[in-house]
Parts: sequence; structure tokens; C-alpha cells
Amino acid sequence: WRVPIALAYHGVPFENKPVHLVEGKQHTPEYLENENGMGQVPSFTFTDETGKHHTVTQSLAIIDLLDSFHGGMKSGYLVPPADGTTAGALLRTRALQIAEVINSGTQPLQNLSVMKSVKVADVQGQEVDGKGFASAALSTGMAVCEKLVGQAQGHFAAGNALTVADVCLVPQLYNARRFGIDMSQYPNLLRVEAACSELPCFKVAHPDSQPDAQSA
Repeated sequence: WRVPIALAYHGVPFENKPVHLVEGKQHTPEYLENENGMGQVPSFTFTDETGKHHTVTQSLAIIDLLDSFHGGMKSGYLVPPADGTTAGALLRTRALQIAEVINSGTQPLQNLSVMKSVKVADVQGQEVDGKGFASAALSTGMAVCEKLVGQAQGHFAAGNALTVADVCLVPQLYNARRFGIDMSQYPNLLRVEAACSELPCFKVAHPDSQPDAQSA
């Protein structure tokens, strides 16, 4: 739900078309051809000023696109722009670093397709199945993020400004709970999550608030 958070942050109205991952709707020929050739979500389609349709995949690319269209004085940027200052450069780097720890190093390893593919894995000398492999990846990613957020010493994940780091972090904490991860180990992450939970863009994008939400 990173993209819905970003859309709400920028105040962009949109139509949500749910894709049922457990039922494999992301692997239908139509979806692969027209929406996301990787068989993944999200997929973001829009029409430009000339009437041409465009489809963009990968959440960080979509968030950057929304920043490019809508960022500025009114709503700000989720990917901090390079402003020529050391402080600005560090904020941008921290935000992207935390986002990539989740986007590249954590979240893909707990995807349904990975858990189904991994039959047996070695985690610290113990044999685990796909879910155990995913849980270990989640724990590692959360521990790394806990340290990075602590070093930032800000109200939000990368500092005192809301950034793409928060947009990636909060949904990942939601997933970590689904895997039974003990979140009390990560006080810095819980602090940031509490701060974000007060913001309208996180409230309206929360998966439990969506029309297609299913009870656990």
C-alpha cells in the first residue's frame, strides 16, 4: 500500500482495482500483458494531457513519478530533492537507504511466490521452510531499519520530514506482524509508525480500511 499512501499524500484521486494475489490473478495473460509483466503489484495507469495512456510498475518508480507531477510547495516531496546542502543530501540518502533496505532487501523475500518456491533453506544453521525463510529475512530487515532510524534521530524514519522511507516502512511493519515478528524489539520503528498513523494519508490507505479487505 505504498502507492496509495503516496497518492493520498499528494491528494491525487484514483480508482483502485484490487488484484487477488492468493488466487493468482496477477498471473493471468491479460494482467501480464497490460499491467505488469513481472506478475506483481502495483501497476499504475494514467492518461496524460494528450490523451495517451501510460502504465508504470514498481512502487518506488511510481512514488518518484507522483513527486515529479505533484511535489512542490503544496505537498512537498516524498523523495527529498537534492538541494545542494549537506543536510539535504543526507536526508535524501537516508530516506532512499531505508526504502531500499525494505524494497530490495526485505519485502521481496517474503512474497508469496518466494515462499512457495523455497522448500528448504538454511537460516543460522537450522532448516526452515519458505515461511521460516521469509520470517528470517523480515527480522534481519527490521533490525537494520531499527538501527538506521535510530541514527537519524528524527520524528520520522529518515529525519524530521516525512519521506519515502516512512511510506515503505509502515506497510512492512504491518507485514511483519502477520508473520508473528516480535515488534517490541524495534522501539524506533514503533515510534515512527505511531507518528505516521496520525497522518490522514496513512489512515485512508490502510489495507484494513479498503473495500476489498478480508478478515484474517
